[in-house]
Amino acid sequence: MKLTVLGKYGPYPKAGGATTSYLVECCGKKILLDAGSGSLSRVQQYCSLDDLDMIILTHLHSDHCADMFVLRYAPLKHPVPVYLPATPAWEHDTLCACERFKASNITEGLELAFPALKVSISFCQTLHPVECYAVKFRAEGKSFVFSGDSRYSDHLAGFCRDADVVMLDSGFLNEDHPQKILPHMTVGEAAQTAKTARAGKLFLTHINPTYCEQDLLREACAIFQDTIIVQEKTEYII
Repeated sequence: MKLTVLGKYGPYPKAGGATTSYLVECCGKKILLDAGSGSLSRVQQYCSLDDLDMIILTHLHSDHCADMFVLRYAPLKHPVPVYLPATPAWEHDTLCACERFKASNITEGLELAFPALKVSISFCQTLHPVECYAVKFRAEGKSFVFSGDSRYSDHLAGFCRDADVVMLDSGFLNEDHPQKILPHMTVGEAAQTAKTARAGKLFLTHINPTYCEQDLLREACAIFQDTIIVQEKTEYII
């Protein structure tokens, strides 16, 4: 599998950056995973919009789906399959009404299997203010999990079990938010998730532009050493 980072920031981008979006390529298929602001321009540096085989939206917050509302205007040759949560209703219904999208709802435990390609994609609901799902890809003997957005949960850690790479929402430093219920994991909680899951590597994403990345990396590596912060317009082989 190849993962190309189109946007890594959240909830807004730094100058010249983009919010959450990734291009996942496996077994000849191209999957757009989230479509935050700035992603539509970036993905076209790697493939034609008509080359996208699928779009998966972990949830319908703007920093993960804003460019879907621009993609509606692109003259696609064929409707592209889009998997998305059923709520919030306005965002869901607006995207489902677009004739350029062939929309299907994500549910807890949904698994998309492509036996001829030896690829499967499964979903796990996370703890977030809106309906949100983590996504697991299995292909070519490897497994990769993207958390979407989530608070810490044992359920998510279980979903990540033994993954080769987990890419996790890491919105805050522990020291800034002691004993508070947050909409995102702290970096320390993301690292603990990877450790509990016995993951091979941890990729930190959903980076708040106000933070120094070295501070984020220091907190994570104290718990889970094999950690990086993903970089935009960079390809990673899983």
